[in-house]
Amino acid sequence: MSITPEFSGRQRSRNKHQFKQTLDRFISPLRHLSRAHGSVVSAQAVRAQQGKCDHDATGRCNEMENTRTMKSQLVEKNDYAVGVDVGGTHTDLVLSGPNGLVRSKSFTTHGDYSVGIFNALELAANQLGQERDEVLAQCHAFINGSTIVTNAITELRGAKVGVLITRGFKDTFRLASGARRVEYDDHLQTPPPDVVARDCIEEISERVMSNGEIAVPLDEVEVRAAVRRLRDNGVEAIAICYLWSFSDGTNEKRTREIVLEEIPGIFITLSSEVHPVVGEYPRFMTAVFNCLSHRATTRYVEGLQTQLGNAGFTGTLTFFQGIGGSVGAEAVQAKPVTLMQSGPAGGVMGARHAAARLGLTNIFVGDMGGTSFDTAVLPNLEPSIAKQATFGPFHTGINMLDIVSVGAGGGSVAWLDGRGVPQVGPHSAGSEPGPACYGRGGTEPTVTDANVILGLIDPGNYLNGRHQLSVADASAAVKNRIGDPLGWDVKQAAAGIYDLAVIEMANALRVVSIERGHHPRDFTFFSYGGGLGLFAVEICRRLGCPSIVIPDNSSAFSAYGVLIADYVRQYEQTVNWDLSDPSQADRINEAMAVMLSQAKHDAGLEGIAPGDLSVERSGDFRFLGQTYEVTVPLQDVDFVPADAARLADDFPRVYERNYGEGTAWKGSPVVLMTLSTRVIHHRPKPTERQQAVVVGVPTPQPVGERSVFLPSERRDAVLPIYAEADLIPGAVVNGPCIVDVGDTTIYVPEGSECGRDQYFNFTLTA
Repeated sequence: MSITPEFSGRQRSRNKHQFKQTLDRFISPLRHLSRAHGSVVSAQAVRAQQGKCDHDATGRCNEMENTRTMKSQLVEKNDYAVGVDVGGTHTDLVLSGPNGLVRSKSFTTHGDYSVGIFNALELAANQLGQERDEVLAQCHAFINGSTIVTNAITELRGAKVGVLITRGFKDTFRLASGARRVEYDDHLQTPPPDVVARDCIEEISERVMSNGEIAVPLDEVEVRAAVRRLRDNGVEAIAICYLWSFSDGTNEKRTREIVLEEIPGIFITLSSEVHPVVGEYPRFMTAVFNCLSHRATTRYVEGLQTQLGNAGFTGTLTFFQGIGGSVGAEAVQAKPVTLMQSGPAGGVMGARHAAARLGLTNIFVGDMGGTSFDTAVLPNLEPSIAKQATFGPFHTGINMLDIVSVGAGGGSVAWLDGRGVPQVGPHSAGSEPGPACYGRGGTEPTVTDANVILGLIDPGNYLNGRHQLSVADASAAVKNRIGDPLGWDVKQAAAGIYDLAVIEMANALRVVSIERGHHPRDFTFFSYGGGLGLFAVEICRRLGCPSIVIPDNSSAFSAYGVLIADYVRQYEQTVNWDLSDPSQADRINEAMAVMLSQAKHDAGLEGIAPGDLSVERSGDFRFLGQTYEVTVPLQDVDFVPADAARLADDFPRVYERNYGEGTAWKGSPVVLMTLSTRVIHHRPKPTERQQAVVVGVPTPQPVGERSVFLPSERRDAVLPIYAEADLIPGAVVNGPCIVDVGDTTIYVPEGSECGRDQYFNFTLTA
């Protein structure tokens, strides 16, 4: 028998009349202010507006303190929901309630991520005049996006993984399907790093054929001996990776039973369950990465569950996935790899929702955080899915939103390469120590340091004045590392760093737009993240994109996207249907039924009824003999034999829409390789502020001015500063100027103008 590897391809029961006047007294003003002046308001601000707020020597509102308990009792249980995005530098949070949205931002605490989360939550609660635990006690949902899995996989730091693999295929991980760096000199080629140590890979005698037939029975004695060796070797998780197991997972399932008999309680991943798709290397790597990231994910999830519970939270804790939806804690602990790139995915889904409200059809998005710049394109508001995503040299079976990331965040370090040419990123200063201007001991110049030197950021009002930035420290870092070696003064060097960041981000946007057949002139750029408002116009001018939207809550927009997330699960199964054989339709229908049954079962575990699920189907097609597939949407109906010919006839047209006229292999048999079933439960969306646009609103008066070194013109200028609260819907200011939002800043260059729409989004022209 030849051994052939696979090939890829309220309840308000106490709402008594005697409470009504008191409830209206405290809640109605909040609603009024939320609609008219913004969602970030406090009870203290309301009382001050009414002229009835007494303050003590510290400025604390005494009447607010006296009424806080009453308010907590009056506000209905389950009024609040929280969305969190834990980034590399900042932890962003958006809190929704009956009066709109409140946002906050804190530094990410890498030693214990929950510290940064609770810091941000306390800041948000304080804006409502409540304590953190009071808000949590009234919260029905807490949705979390994080970098836990992304960090574990990119750094290859996690649980010690053992692998049980089909005999003869131990080197699958080392060969890595031939994946190598693009190098002209073969002597510089190196194999991918070992994710699993060689002595932690055990070969097992078993064999399943491509049609699901078990050709070699599982050698259970061999399995037990191998598992004991792995146990003695100290493995913390085991990936079971058998060839063609997606066609019949019997051997993998029996192996799991044996492993649990030998090592009770150990975490196990079956390749046939985590990614039942043809292609052994991506499937095996997905199983291994699932094991690698399990320990960190479990600690994070269980720790957050405990701490939220101790703080009085009794609602539902869910986690945002890279595919663009949220699922429960048990689901992500079983399959942590679904959390990969969950933070950036939140922003994409938030932009999709916001763009739909505005009636836009084509957008591309950019998210500039502290560590990276992430971008994606959404033609017809449909985000692309990266199937079998690649991380570094590793090909996996992980599906997630197609997001391109570059190291051009606020904390990205500027440096000189071996030729003395300045570069920006990919290394980031993070939050500890952070940019030099943070005054935490950082000495490397960053993009944020450059913005402080240029005057684009107010060093005395960073994050609404909660942190003071040091211009001197920023100048010293830029001078020592960039300016002096190049013979430039500090401002010129800072402007150069700014330009490099613009170029990096514009190039990333070019990848997702022009290189994929989308011209930026036909798209609107959704710009968000704490730092991107300083760069958005300059980026779009390089690309020819005429319009920009900086959404409300832009500094915490990924957290906003996490907050509005729907329940989403995706299931796949390779079926390998040669459409020249229509008799296979019943077999394909059975595979679809199994996936849908599993989807309904999983949703039921989270309290979602089958009737509340929306179902989307798709198939991965290719011409016979091709290696890779094209994904085609399918109707949510069973196949009949006549569908085979129809699908085969339609595929060349779909193929040529993707790759150009004349590229289809007409006359070749067409194969439906893999079926996908995606189920969605649409969750209620939070209340957001809205106000009609007023035509002819006078230009607001500046609240101040600041000396700025204009980076694109290389000259000093004094720019007017406008307060975010003064730009009501319909108001417009002309550049050059700066709009101070408190937790972010918008730079409006010469020739551009900035207005505001009915949803309080900033709209700019390039």
